[in-house]
Amino acid sequence: MPHDNFFSIEGKDNRELGFRMGEKFGRAAQAKIQALQSGPDWQNRRKLAEGLLNFTKKFFPHYIDELQAYAEGAKVNFLDLWTASLEDELDQKMNKCTTAITNGGKLIAHNEDWYRNLEESVCLLLKKTGDLAVFELYYFNTLGGNAVGINSNGFAFSVNSLNSKNGLLGVPRNVIARWLSETKNPDADFKKMQKIPRSSGYNFNIVNRQGKIWNIESTAQEAVLNNSPSPFVHTNHYLSELKREEISDNSTGTFDRYEVAKLRAKNQMSVSELIDLTNDHSRGDILSVMNERTIAKMIIDLNELKAEVWLKREAGRGWIKYRLDKLFGL
Repeated sequence: MPHDNFFSIEGKDNRELGFRMGEKFGRAAQAKIQALQSGPDWQNRRKLAEGLLNFTKKFFPHYIDELQAYAEGAKVNFLDLWTASLEDELDQKMNKCTTAITNGGKLIAHNEDWYRNLEESVCLLLKKTGDLAVFELYYFNTLGGNAVGINSNGFAFSVNSLNSKNGLLGVPRNVIARWLSETKNPDADFKKMQKIPRSSGYNFNIVNRQGKIWNIESTAQEAVLNNSPSPFVHTNHYLSELKREEISDNSTGTFDRYEVAKLRAKNQMSVSELIDLTNDHSRGDILSVMNERTIAKMIIDLNELKAEVWLKREAGRGWIKYRLDKLFGL
């Protein structure tokens, strides 16, 4: 049986998809916006978000159409939802997530970290738009693509947050993440990405069914692509020459998590061994791979075309297996 918090939503285009998602997740959107509005920095966040909107309309109008329809379906104000969808883009306070890739690129593990006790902010989602399907760990009130998943083009993806020195006006990193989650040609998309004005950057890991890894580290002004060898690990600091732009005080253990995961990631691992890696608690509640902020985990097996998922909000059910060939109708 799938998780209670597994949903499947389909639309013939982005607008229909957005409206149906708004109808399904409207209560979560209303609650999130209400909570943000009670904060002392709401008006400033909303103003900053509005400044990023025109860039997104220019480069990704179909995503704005989707989010506007989402707002309609959820019965919330669009600019409020847009502001909520950017998450920590507007303050870059949070370092989150650990990714480990092994078995020649065919086995991917990702721990999703967020703020403590906010495990109800995520679910599992299979969304279909036209011929494209994406199975992912989904944050409510966002465009998606900003955690971990796999698309029906055969590309798995994961995202690790990065904090760099200089932010600009441009397309938000959550929008770039959604776009890259739908990739069918990472090399071509990287070239396009370099020409898009961006407000900040993430680390993107993309893997095809043959095990080729594309690792993209980015800031607002620069982006670096490496075809990294397996085993490969990424947390929340730059590994490329962009480390000169690094802002990290290791308060959420990025260097500790990287050190431990790098040590434990072997050339060949079983799924159970990789689960053990995701469960590592050797550096305590704050600095470990599995820490107090870990709200979900996903392992994607590209050889077997399956994903195994653990949700903190349903921790009693353990890991649940999903057949990707059945989800995508392959």
